[in-house]
Amino acid sequence: MKKVIVLTGPTAVGKTAFSLMIAQDLKTEIINCDASQFRKGLNIGTAKINLEEIDITHHLIDFLDTEAEFSIKDFQEIARKKISNLHKRRLIPLLVGGSGLYINAVLGDYNLSIPERNPKLEKRYEDLQNIELHQKLVAIDPDTALKIHPNNRRRVLRAIEAAVSGKRISENKSGNNLLYDALIICLTTDRELLYQRINERVSIMIKEGWLDEVRTLMESGIDFRKVKDIGYLELANFLKTGGPMDEVLDDIRRQTRNYAKRQLTWFKNKMECNFVTVDYQNPQKTKKQITTIIDSFLGKFH
Repeated sequence: MKKVIVLTGPTAVGKTAFSLMIAQDLKTEIINCDASQFRKGLNIGTAKINLEEIDITHHLIDFLDTEAEFSIKDFQEIARKKISNLHKRRLIPLLVGGSGLYINAVLGDYNLSIPERNPKLEKRYEDLQNIELHQKLVAIDPDTALKIHPNNRRRVLRAIEAAVSGKRISENKSGNNLLYDALIICLTTDRELLYQRINERVSIMIKEGWLDEVRTLMESGIDFRKVKDIGYLELANFLKTGGPMDEVLDDIRRQTRNYAKRQLTWFKNKMECNFVTVDYQNPQKTKKQITTIIDSFLGKFH
């Protein structure tokens, strides 16, 4: 099997900075596996990297319209093509992102075939709020519901469709057989420190103009019920109705911390990870740890 390297970890742990270092050392290109960074217009709130400011080639970032239909199966197919193309150019693909299910879907033999979209089913639920729709999924496929955020309306609907058709996503037991010789490096840190970084990052995003970004999306007519990424719906509702800003930001921080907790659970239970604790005071030390693991994987011994 051909080699693939994955760098993952919870939100706000510092994946972007280390991914650039690794890609530069390997003289390779990055395939984005962070679902929140696929879509155009969602920049500040997803901590999307500015591709104009770096010289490392990235794939599958900022390539979808904000409300475009795009499934995990779509990602699986397009990401594998990107991996194949990089292998043909004798490059070792570097997959980077915190969306564990997307990473697993690419690396393993997941069968993601589910029925075609059912417009009648979607119409039946169109009057339900996201949380109400999510409760429908909880009732028929609770295991899958745990893995999908209520704001991710597309995935919730698709999971409901799958369950109604008798093919619950949670019953898909494939994926254990890897298609690549994969090294998975997962960045971690002390949980309290991670939560502190998340809290601070929300404040930084606001200072960088997140509210203006949401306002621009509102003016373009975006349906925020279809935006799964934490904070966008909450800020859109704030701009519409007002209220205490601090309460909105605290809610976004809480949701993000819970998301990071779910990510960590996934990495520990669903992926064969090499965990590396980030030393924020000495990033070069962390980089050296990562490099040592990669060199061993590639058969380079000093």
